[in-house]
Amino acid sequence: MRTLLLAVGCWLLAVGSTLLPAQTPIVFETEGPGKEVAEGSRFEVVFSLKNATAQRFVPPDFKGLRVTAGPSELRSAGFVNGKSYNRQSWTYELEAGPPGTYTIGSAMVQTANKTLRTQPLVVRVGKAKPGKPKKPAPGSDERVLLSAELDRETAWVGQQVLYQVKLYTQVGISEYDILELPQPEGFFTRERRRFDTRVQYQTVRGKKYAVRILYEMSLFPQQTGTLPIGPAHVRLGVEPSGGGLRALLGAVPMLMQTQPVALTVNPLPEPAPAKFSGGVGAYSWTVSADKTSLTTDDALTLTVTIEGNGDPRRFSNPRFDLPDGLEGFEPKALEQEEYETGEQFVHAGKLEYVVLPKKPGAYTLLPELVVFDLDSNGYRTLYAGQPIQLAVTPGPNYGKSPAPLDSVEVPVAPRPALDVLWQQAAQWLWSVALWGVSVAILTALVVWFFRRKKKRDASEPVAIMGTERAKPNLRHLRGRLQEVQRLIQQNDPKLFYHELLKAVQNYVAVRLDTEPTTLTEQLMREKLAERGVPQPTVDMLARVWEACEKSVFAGQPSSDAMRPTWEMADAALRQLDTFFK
Repeated sequence: MRTLLLAVGCWLLAVGSTLLPAQTPIVFETEGPGKEVAEGSRFEVVFSLKNATAQRFVPPDFKGLRVTAGPSELRSAGFVNGKSYNRQSWTYELEAGPPGTYTIGSAMVQTANKTLRTQPLVVRVGKAKPGKPKKPAPGSDERVLLSAELDRETAWVGQQVLYQVKLYTQVGISEYDILELPQPEGFFTRERRRFDTRVQYQTVRGKKYAVRILYEMSLFPQQTGTLPIGPAHVRLGVEPSGGGLRALLGAVPMLMQTQPVALTVNPLPEPAPAKFSGGVGAYSWTVSADKTSLTTDDALTLTVTIEGNGDPRRFSNPRFDLPDGLEGFEPKALEQEEYETGEQFVHAGKLEYVVLPKKPGAYTLLPELVVFDLDSNGYRTLYAGQPIQLAVTPGPNYGKSPAPLDSVEVPVAPRPALDVLWQQAAQWLWSVALWGVSVAILTALVVWFFRRKKKRDASEPVAIMGTERAKPNLRHLRGRLQEVQRLIQQNDPKLFYHELLKAVQNYVAVRLDTEPTTLTEQLMREKLAERGVPQPTVDMLARVWEACEKSVFAGQPSSDAMRPTWEMADAALRQLDTFFK
């Protein structure tokens, strides 16, 4: 008897171990630098999900650490010691800010069964430790001069200034090596790589020199006053003049340093215009509308492109003054880039604004961009071409109260992809096969045991009945959206955006006949596009979704945007109702 029970137990343990991956705990964690990082250096942070598949990933708030690349997503799966595993990770490259302690917030991931969050990650940033300055060679040699030069002596806050290290020679230079560069304080800097390295000639104090640029950097002053810039240190290989033995010994090493320089930075004139974008320098922009005729049920999309040579960190997106009857929302960044033209650094962007018409009529839009112009040393308003003329007519829903929604038929969602069905079927068949073999062997052992003792026992099957959860009707969900509107009065942005996200998620899920917990923004976009829902409606829903997630998961609540965001959600769901009728 003991032998039999031991054999049965071993078999069940072996079978259970083959199914262990389904019970393996799910882990969601953060991997970051194990020690202090230097100011201005770059490092990686990895968010890893183990033993589960993510349906949605929401990055954390990096709080002062600039994202320079990412996220790059990686998936891996396989078997180790007979056990299956899978891993999914998201990697970001960050740039350390000024010295101090930074706390990266919690990332969120949603699987099929639960929502997980990582623990906050503390990153310590220390001051960079430059190498010891190299002493210049004793004495002086006017045949070789090393100079640090600025393209101007005074500048405005946020203006781009050129810093150069130049070499003036009257002898041959076989090689050079930049040992140390200054680290200017009070500036935002960008190293230049596409400067002119050709040799030019210049007369200095009556002597002719061959001049070559060794290094260039763009400086953007962040504060006013006189800002010093330290010396640069360079090692040269000077070719000996004449012939003979000196020529056989090769180039003579020489250590040199530039003189320190300083820039006087002036504040921008006060008061600045209310619409000042923060751009200082030369800027250009365009604005285009996707339509000029629309109804009150439609949405207008304005596409804005901007290019300028000012400080990109001080520049903010333009704000539009819209006529009464039109309502605008915060723009969505489609493209953001910085590049070098060979003469300067330029930052460029492409934005998308959504405008909702509330009343029919004729409207004129005259977008304005206010910058600080360096030619006139004053603020200047840039207009984006000709005014945009809009003709708005009443839509089918203009002036009407919402119609009863619970009687509207909900279309059937498309079936899952074949590869997903095949994967689910394979997993199910594998589990059934293992348990079937186990049950068969166990049954044979039990029958053999009881036949031996000539005893029988009967058992009644237990019927398991499940109840199907009733789907919420659309009238109830519309009422829930109205309840969310009343939360605006409480002035609690986090609660408001949390409830608004749930309301929109549930409403769209019923329309798509899917589970709200599995519906992500990307999946919503794909499903609605498959049904042929107009793209402006899909974009409006996606904007509402993004605004809610930024507040709930990224800690960026905005009380000023609560009412416009709710109105956009209400308008988008009305357009969705019109489409499905």
